[in-house]
Amino acid sequence: MGKRFVSIMMIVLLSILADLSASDTQSVDARNYSKDGFNDTVIKEALGAIGASNKTLFLASGSWKINNSIMIPSNVNLKLEPGAVFDIAESNTITINGNMEVSGLQKIFSGKGKVVFGPHYLKEVYPQWWGDVNSIDDTAICQAALNSGAKTIRFPSAIYSIDGVDETLDKDGEVTVWGGLQPASNTTLIFDPGSKLKAIVNDSKGYSVIKIEGKNNVKIYGATLEGERYEHTGKTGEWGFGILIRGQSTNIVVKDVNSYNFWGDGICIGGYGSAPDGVYVENSNFDNNRRVGCAVTNAKNVMFKKCTFSNSNGTSPQKGVDIEPDRATDYIQNIVFEDCRSFNNVSTGFSIAKDDGLDNPISVTFRGCTSKDDGFGFGVDQGPSNTNGGMVFISDCYVINPKTTGFSCGWANLPITINGLYVLNPNQSSQKSVEYGSGFVVFMGDPNRLAGNITAKNVYVESRDGKALRALCLQSDNSKVNSGIENIDIELTTNLPNNKRMFKSEGPFHGYCNVRFPDEPVYATTKDISSTDAASFIHQTITNADALGDITIALTDPKTVTNGSIFTFVVKAAYRMTIDMTGFPLLPGDKSSYYSDTIGSKLKIKSDGTNWYIIEQIGTWQ
Repeated sequence: MGKRFVSIMMIVLLSILADLSASDTQSVDARNYSKDGFNDTVIKEALGAIGASNKTLFLASGSWKINNSIMIPSNVNLKLEPGAVFDIAESNTITINGNMEVSGLQKIFSGKGKVVFGPHYLKEVYPQWWGDVNSIDDTAICQAALNSGAKTIRFPSAIYSIDGVDETLDKDGEVTVWGGLQPASNTTLIFDPGSKLKAIVNDSKGYSVIKIEGKNNVKIYGATLEGERYEHTGKTGEWGFGILIRGQSTNIVVKDVNSYNFWGDGICIGGYGSAPDGVYVENSNFDNNRRVGCAVTNAKNVMFKKCTFSNSNGTSPQKGVDIEPDRATDYIQNIVFEDCRSFNNVSTGFSIAKDDGLDNPISVTFRGCTSKDDGFGFGVDQGPSNTNGGMVFISDCYVINPKTTGFSCGWANLPITINGLYVLNPNQSSQKSVEYGSGFVVFMGDPNRLAGNITAKNVYVESRDGKALRALCLQSDNSKVNSGIENIDIELTTNLPNNKRMFKSEGPFHGYCNVRFPDEPVYATTKDISSTDAASFIHQTITNADALGDITIALTDPKTVTNGSIFTFVVKAAYRMTIDMTGFPLLPGDKSSYYSDTIGSKLKIKSDGTNWYIIEQIGTWQ
């Protein structure tokens, strides 16, 4: 029994000694090869001893001088003792192809040389490896991490001060000012809670804290970016950006970002030249920026999902979202905002704008988006004509308590399709003009332009406080040459009274103008209606129910109500209802008036933009 116990103990002891021996052979201490200090020669000799085997190279605390470029192969795992630092001489590079073990966030790289992590390095790198975060200017250490070749760069909790200005000449010889951190292609930037990129105060007309230009496959997660709008020392410009994405950038992902207080925009996608193609932004907030929360000026295949754009104020246009190309050659194609929110922006929550035509068709979609407490809800200002083609889609969107209108199409003739738009309590600022105080507005006030090309259904305008002047306003200044409104097809439901359902100006109107109220509203008048007042009841039924005597309704000029406008008249009380058409004959025939006092008599008329025509007649009309 005793001999067997001794044998077992000997086996266990030999096994432990074998493991220790194997462990020792898996690690090489570079100090064993040092003769006159720590340098690249010592490291090379240690690497020579390791050869092709998979081992760990241990570097002790101290400064390791890299006076000649050196490469750590992928079979070697670097292990740095706290205090070990690579001091890399100018024009030299240390390339790390394997993994590396570092304790904490200590500085491990110094000097003017380069650090390159090869494709086999699978771990994260940190700006703190290149120096201390000092909140004075941390741009260099952050950019060194981005330039290192590592696929993942993590920013631990700290405030990183970033110089956003870089005045250089572009390929066209124009001065550009945007600098900041510039990620490489195929990299992921991860920001820990408590980390922040803060723009250094400057006087430049523009800057950027993060600039992605001509890069592919860049991902940014969890970044907080703070601008310097309140400390800015310059007086000109409006182009200080949190994030700038421009050039031939593709497959860019931005998630869980907070970008605020910038001299210009929280995020800008576009710029002159090539258009970014493939940008996805999710669950991010753009708040209190001086110009806009988000600008898209030249891009393809962009989606914003579950993002918020708020409190834009300071300099025009002061919008939550501003889709506004700068040049005729720019692209605005497949731009989608889904389940996004805007609130408390001085101007429009979600906007498309352009002063001139475009060479390329537009396609923009707002789906499931909500505007609350903005100056305007949704706005499309795209002119001067529809020659650039394309389409804007708005579906299942909400506008709550806008200062003015819920939807406004002004100076625009871009085809717009709306299926589901709910406007609650427009005109919170109590505007006196119908084009600014109504729920849904189409407006033209310039010469040589048209507004319209709108197909809308499932539109609901609700005014609970009575501030809305009209549910629908079609307004054109007839003093402007070659202008007007064309091609309107709108189905709208409202809780506003009959005389506030629609305002329709004198035009000019072109093409068709179809307006439908699904609840088939009926206005029971007890008194005469002038031609001016009659325009408020287009596409409604007018009766004389409750009238205590004869009434007369004067028709408005068919040229002011355009093709497709309809009136329906029904006799409900045994008093004469007269339709006065003086100056506007009702065809067929040339009578200047029709009347009936027979209960149940019905007369339905329609304008073709030139004349009124009877399209349905029931009962006795004389």
